[in-house]
Amino acid sequence: MSLSSLRKWIGQGQDSGVPTFTAHNIRLDDGTYTKPDGTPMDQVPWFVAARRILTTVFPQDRENIRLADLGCLEGGYSVELARLGFSVTGLEVRESNFAACKFVKARTDLPNLTFVKDNAWNLRKYGKFDGVFCCGLLYHLEQPRKFIEMISSLTSRIAIFQTHFAATYDIQHPIHNLSPLTTNEGVPGRWFAEFLDKDSFRKREEHRWSSWDNTRSFWIQREYLLQTIRDAGFDLVLEQFDGLGEDIAKSMTEGYYHTDMRGTFIGIKTQA
Repeated sequence: MSLSSLRKWIGQGQDSGVPTFTAHNIRLDDGTYTKPDGTPMDQVPWFVAARRILTTVFPQDRENIRLADLGCLEGGYSVELARLGFSVTGLEVRESNFAACKFVKARTDLPNLTFVKDNAWNLRKYGKFDGVFCCGLLYHLEQPRKFIEMISSLTSRIAIFQTHFAATYDIQHPIHNLSPLTTNEGVPGRWFAEFLDKDSFRKREEHRWSSWDNTRSFWIQREYLLQTIRDAGFDLVLEQFDGLGEDIAKSMTEGYYHTDMRGTFIGIKTQA
């Protein structure tokens, strides 16, 4: 199948029985990709950064290491983590996104990969994990501190949070219209409106990159996000910067990190 034909095939979406992929360009076992105009998942900087830290913490015997991918969207990170040899459970609550996960699962020979349709808040139902990968979910929650504490109670070794955070400085952003600094769950941060009205919330299945249970979410201030991870029981707390690309300084002073306030935060339990 030619690249143009594949783009047309993928773009047909649900009517053809093929789900539309909005973000994850996943290589399937037949060599085709789910979103050919996107960066392949194994080259996405956030995944590359996660791979570095995970393979450092778990250098071998990965088939016995359980990872949870929370709010896994279309399953791309779950697939790549499974290809590293981990036993991976991807949780996704939206039916439209979960359809993409099932499509990918059927077209990749990865017996160590499982997808479940469930709310990430229900992680406890699936037992304990050695590690949790949480990319693009934390900043969609109304109670992020409670969520981090829940993850810590179910995680024996490492948690990776790739997330937006609140900064002390104000920025006018075309998408993320944040509130002034305030306090929620005892930590400073800013509110973000996920849905503008009740009708929009009722149609939240259509908003594939938005929250699920809540109409607004809370972004914890960067410094207090690090503290929250520490307070939750991770004695080694890091912010990982290599996912910002080659020019870390530029990204932090004027690039994406600075303008969109998004980074990777790591919690590790060294006594596990």
